[in-house]
Amino acid sequence: MSLGESMALDPGALDPGRAGREAAAAAPGGGSLFALALPMVVSRAGLAAMVLVDCVMVARHGAEALAVTLLAQGTFGRLTDVFLAVLLGPLVLFAAAQGAGARPRRIALWHRALCAALILGAAGLGASLFAEPILLALGQEAGLSAEAGAVVLALGLGLPAGLVAIASAVHLEGAGRARGVALWVLGANFLNLGLNFLLVGGHLGFPELGALGSAIATGIVRLALAAALVWSVLTLEGRAALRPGRALPGDGREQARLGGSAFATAGFLHALGIWLTVFAGWLGALDLAAYASAWLFILPGLLLSAGIGDALAVRLSKAGADGAETPEAARLLRADLGALALVLLPFTLLFALAPETLAGLYAPDPALAAGIAALLTIAGLVLLFDGLGYGLVAALRARGDVTVPMGIQVGCMAATPLLAGALAFGPLGAGGLLGIVAAILVTSTLRIGLLALRAVRHFRR
Repeated sequence: MSLGESMALDPGALDPGRAGREAAAAAPGGGSLFALALPMVVSRAGLAAMVLVDCVMVARHGAEALAVTLLAQGTFGRLTDVFLAVLLGPLVLFAAAQGAGARPRRIALWHRALCAALILGAAGLGASLFAEPILLALGQEAGLSAEAGAVVLALGLGLPAGLVAIASAVHLEGAGRARGVALWVLGANFLNLGLNFLLVGGHLGFPELGALGSAIATGIVRLALAAALVWSVLTLEGRAALRPGRALPGDGREQARLGGSAFATAGFLHALGIWLTVFAGWLGALDLAAYASAWLFILPGLLLSAGIGDALAVRLSKAGADGAETPEAARLLRADLGALALVLLPFTLLFALAPETLAGLYAPDPALAAGIAALLTIAGLVLLFDGLGYGLVAALRARGDVTVPMGIQVGCMAATPLLAGALAFGPLGAGGLLGIVAAILVTSTLRIGLLALRAVRHFRR
C-alpha cells in the first residue's frame, strides 16, 4: 500500500503534521529516537524483568529448580517468543493508521491481531499438553522432564491471554499510547513480584510451589495484563472497537506478510535455539542452568534493542512517507545505530569486568555462580552484536526489505547448532558449555557483518 492510496482512501491514515504523536511527528523520522523508544523500551524491558524475577526467586530453591524453569522457558517458552514476533511484526501498519479518521482501519487491524492471538494461543496450549514426552524424547532426564512438563502446562494455560495483551499493546503503541502500555507493564511487574513471593516461596499461608508457583504467577499476570490493555483499547476507540473495522485495500495481505515473515524467521531461529538448550541439558542440570541463566542476563539488553529497533523502524517509515531522500535516511540510520550502540556498550563492559559479582548476586549456589560467570564475557559480546543486528533488521524492514535479512538470520542460526555440536561434543575440541557459547559468538559476528553489508548497499541506492 502506497502513501497515495492511504491518503486517498482515508485522509487521516497518515498525518505527518500531527506533532506529539509518537509514531508520526512532523520532522522527518518522527522525532527523537529515545522520545519515541522510551515507552516501548520500558514495555519490552518490563517483560524481561518479569522473567528475571521469576528466575531469581526460583534460583533460591537451588540449581535443580532453576533448571526446571529454564528448561521450560528454553524449549516450549520459545513458542511465546515466536508468537510475540508475529504480533509485533505489523507494528508499522498500526503506526500508519493515525488520526480519528483512521479509527476503522486501526480497529480492523486490531481485530485481525486478536484472532491471530487466540489461534496461536490455542496452538501453544495444545502443544504444552505433550511437553513431558517431547522433552523425554529429546534426551532430557526423566525427573527434570516431568517437573518441566507441569511448568509448561501452567504457562500454556496463560498463553492466550498473554498474546491478547501483546496484540492490544501493539494497537495502543501504534495509536500513540505507548506510555499507557508502559505503565500497565510496570504494574504487571509489581503484581508478578508479589505473586512470586507468595507462590514460589510459600509465604502468608500459600503453598511453596517453587518453579510451578512461578509459572502459575505468570499465567495470572498475563490474564490481568490482557484485561487492562483490552480495556485501554476500548476506552481509546469507544464503541467503535466492538464493531467491524474497515481496512484499506492490501492491509490484510501486508499484515499477513509482515506477521508471516516474522513467524518464519522467529520460528526457525527459536527451533534451532531449542537445540542449543537441549545440548546444554545433555551436559547436566547444572550446565543447563548456567547456560540459560547467562543468556537470561542479556535478555533486558536484547529487549531494549527490540524497543529501540521498533522506534527506529517507525522513524525510517515516517521519513519515507515524508519523502526523505536516501542520504537523509542513511544519516538517520547511522545516528540511531550509534545511539543503540551507546545503550548496549555498558552492558557488555559490565559483563566483562564484573562477571563473578553479577553471577553471585543472581545465584546463591557457588557452583552455579561460577558456571554463569565463565560465560558472561562472551554473552556480553553476543548482546552487542545481536542488539545492533535488531536495529539493522528493523531498518531494512522499514524500507520493505524483509526476505534477504530473513535469509541472513536463518542461515547464520542454522549454522550455530552444527558448530556448537562440533565444538561441544565433536572433533573440534569437546569444549562442553564453552564450546556452545563460542559457536553462538562466531555466528553472531557473521550475522551482524552480513546485515551491515546489506544495509550499506540498500541505503546507498
